[in-house]
Amino acid sequence: NNSLAMGSGLAQSPKRASMVVGLGNPFPIGHGTRHSVGHLYVQRLASELKLSWAIHIRMLAYVAICEQRRLVLLYPLLPYNHNGWCVRQACDSFDIDASCLTVVHDDADRKLGAFSFKEGGSALGNRGVQGVIRQIGSPDFRRLRVGIGRPLDERGKPTRDKEKMIAHVMAKLATDELDKINEVFRQTLQKLLNGLRSSKDEDNPAEDAKA
Repeated sequence: NNSLAMGSGLAQSPKRASMVVGLGNPFPIGHGTRHSVGHLYVQRLASELKLSWAIHIRMLAYVAICEQRRLVLLYPLLPYNHNGWCVRQACDSFDIDASCLTVVHDDADRKLGAFSFKEGGSALGNRGVQGVIRQIGSPDFRRLRVGIGRPLDERGKPTRDKEKMIAHVMAKLATDELDKINEVFRQTLQKLLNGLRSSKDEDNPAEDAKA
């Protein structure tokens, strides 16, 4: 594939490449679900940059490469909690350091439409992020946490009930929810591409976004 042939030069250049990974579950079970907003994000990013995807068997992932920006996009094909394995394979193949990695993932502790850029730190209980940390041996990568909210209990209050949470994250995004995810993309695209190299965490102002 042409994109992979082009990308073979990324690891050989003295200037490091960057990589953006969208966490999610594989098709068909994960397609369009709240848990796979990371997948949706990198798909939108590839579309915006007019990049084509190619499957990379060694990484068990789809890869899209922008030579001009020295940017790799990764769409893992393993289950969510094992996405870290795909990330490690890609980091090894393209010689990508943790400091040049951005992981986009869902965040149930943020309301739908809210988002946060964070530099390093703990996984805050997200098993997909935990897997990335474990596989690459470092927490020192950037995260874009995209709010999906929590399910509601019988009183209409957000709940942490395990069964309700599983059903919530595995449910398909409704049209109005997709609109809010697309708005997150619009608000964050330039910040993500600019690199946000400062150590300061950055949130959007829409913390009152509806769940």
